[in-house]
Amino acid sequence: MSYQSELEIAIASAIEAGKILKNHFENRDKLQTQYKSKSGRGSPVTNADFESNELLKGKITSNFPDDGWLSEETTDDETRLSKRRVWIVDPLDGTNDFLNGIPEFSISIALVEDKIPVLGVVYNPVSGELYFGVKNEGAFLLKAKDEKSFRNSTAQRLKLNNVRKTTAEASVIVSRKEINKVEKVKLLASKFGQVKFRESIAYKIVSVASGWADAVVSIFDKSEWDLAGAHIIAEEAGLKVTDSHGGKIFYNEKNVRKPGVIIANEFLHDEILRILKSE
Repeated sequence: MSYQSELEIAIASAIEAGKILKNHFENRDKLQTQYKSKSGRGSPVTNADFESNELLKGKITSNFPDDGWLSEETTDDETRLSKRRVWIVDPLDGTNDFLNGIPEFSISIALVEDKIPVLGVVYNPVSGELYFGVKNEGAFLLKAKDEKSFRNSTAQRLKLNNVRKTTAEASVIVSRKEINKVEKVKLLASKFGQVKFRESIAYKIVSVASGWADAVVSIFDKSEWDLAGAHIIAEEAGLKVTDSHGGKIFYNEKNVRKPGVIIANEFLHDEILRILKSE
């Protein structure tokens, strides 16, 4: 089945939302920030998150009104659970980096059918990297500075060789919070030749799909919108994607939380899982 129309709408929507985020990023001293807990210690959310979400929801749901919708910044409408097709979106993944002036945040968009992602778009509006993947059609990277440049650019196909590497020969992306707070993650990271950091989980995953690193590991729970868009891109690039226990990840479920994620080629993935289970 072709998803050309869905892909075109998803990419165009991501680029439009990216303009909003980039403008706020360049003027972040004016951002309005809230926290998702009464203590003020929860995850930050800004007016940039909400504006990006409003644009994405408007563009996508107006074009595909019969599909379900799940987003980090929209109250969950559980009628999605009866839908075969659901869009799962994070309008700003990596809000802490965004607030701190680190240009490693992203927009993540996925189309899920029967609990499996079939289309994904992950866009970093500052770097101009736009990753996309379609089930059985491949994963690709477009890189451009503006909308006109995207129209004139050629997509680079992402396809990783399933090279057998030891952890000592490989690089892994983890979060600073996990490596500092979780002994098992610290021990795992110590076995790798190189450790890299990024906050946005979607951007971490596509960075492995592009070859910037060999693996991404997180044992902290993730939400469906954190993973869905990048999941299909990683799989189409030839990577193995599971939760942190080695289980398959399904989407559009009542409980949107997932027990972490491991993404790497098959050989390295299985070695990571073995190390985590032995600790």
